[in-house]
Amino acid sequence: MPNNLITLTHKQYYEGTDNSQLTGDGVQGSYQFIKMTDLINDIMATYCQLDKMLEGTRLSDVTYHAHRALQELSFDTFRSVKAMEIEIPPSLMMSLPHDYVGYTKVTWIDESGLQRTLYPAILTSNPDAYLQDSNDNLTFDTNAPNDSLLAADSNTWGKYKAATDVNNSTEKYDDSDLLESTRGRQYGSEPRHMNQNGSFYIDYRRGRIHFSGNCAGKTVTLHYISDGVGKLQSHTGAYEDTANVQDDFIVHKFAQEACIKHVLYACMQGRKNVDYNMLQMLKKEKFAETRKAKIRLSNIKIEEITQILRGKSKWIKH
Repeated sequence: MPNNLITLTHKQYYEGTDNSQLTGDGVQGSYQFIKMTDLINDIMATYCQLDKMLEGTRLSDVTYHAHRALQELSFDTFRSVKAMEIEIPPSLMMSLPHDYVGYTKVTWIDESGLQRTLYPAILTSNPDAYLQDSNDNLTFDTNAPNDSLLAADSNTWGKYKAATDVNNSTEKYDDSDLLESTRGRQYGSEPRHMNQNGSFYIDYRRGRIHFSGNCAGKTVTLHYISDGVGKLQSHTGAYEDTANVQDDFIVHKFAQEACIKHVLYACMQGRKNVDYNMLQMLKKEKFAETRKAKIRLSNIKIEEITQILRGKSKWIKH
C-alpha cells in the first residue's frame, strides 16, 4: 500500500515508482482503501481518549479487534477473492495458498483464454494408507514402537490420478453405485456429474489440492477467499523480514464505518460493568453498518442486470 494519495502528485500517481505507467505497482486505484494503521489511529483518537466511550482502552486491544474485524468482514463483505494461477505438474497436486480460507471456484484455461470450471470430486479422497506386512497386519515404526507406519499416498489417490479421463468411461453401473466415471454417460444422470472439464478435491489436512488425470499440464486458476491478514503469521506479527506488515492491511472506504463499529462493539464487550443498553446499541449499529457495506460493495449496475434479464424470456427445454 503506498503512502497517502493526497500527498502524491498526478505524475507520481500515474507513473508509479519506476516512472512507467500501468506497471501494476499497486498505486493506481488504491485511493478507495484506507490503511489499517490509519483506521486504528482514528479509533484511538476518536473513542479512546479522556471522557470518550472507550476511555482507557489500550492500543493493543484496539489493534487485536481491528484485525479480527478485518477477518470477519473479508469472508462475506469485502472484495477479498484472490486468484492463484499455476500449471499443473505431473504430480497433479498444488499447495493451498498461505492465506487460503475457502475456495469460490477452480478453473483451467483453454486455448482462447476462457476459464473452464472444474467441479469437486465428492466420491473420492486421500485417506491415510497404513502399511501392512505379508499377513495383512499393521506395521509399526521401530524407532517409535507406538506409532504405525503410513504410506506417502493412498491407493485411492493413486488410482484417481492414474485415470487419464474420468469422464469418458463406457462401463455401465446401476443406480445403487453411481461413480464419478459415469458423468454424462447415463440417461438421467445428475447435472453435478455432467462435466467434461475434470475434477478436483482438497486435502485440508495436508494442505493441497488433488486434480484428476485429464488436468495434467493444464493451467489452473484457484479463486479463493483470503481473510486479509495473511502476512500476520505469528502472535508477534513477524513475517519473514518484512517490517510494518500492518500497513499492508487495507479496508475499503465503503466498509470503513462497519469496521469501526466491529471494533467498538468488541472492545465494549470486553469491559466490565458495561452499560447493557450501550452494548446492545453498538451491536445493532455493527449489524446495520455491515449490511450497508455489503450493499455498497455489491456494486450492482442496473444496465448489467437489465442485459442479463433480457435472456430470461427464452424457452428452456427439459
